[in-house]
Amino acid sequence: MSTEPGVPPLAITNVEEHPTCWVFYYQSVRYIESGSFLDSVAGNAPILVDRNTGQHHQTGTARSAGYYISEFANGRHTCALCRTAQV
Repeated sequence: MSTEPGVPPLAITNVEEHPTCWVFYYQSVRYIESGSFLDSVAGNAPILVDRNTGQHHQTGTARSAGYYISEFANGRHTCALCRTAQV
């Protein structure tokens, strides 16, 4: 999932389907294989993918995934990716 230098190989661990988006959860492959906390990725907030456009959106870790899904569904979601696209 990642080809960024310094970022370990990542894998999708769960997908939720919602009326307006899909929610993808991910973790490092090494953690999935070892189960060791030392191999886990911290701060890995879920990614929302718009069902109509396919555009992906960042969420956060400060609130529950449900909060970000609700904000997106109600048109109030503004992530760094969205702000960059509007510039």
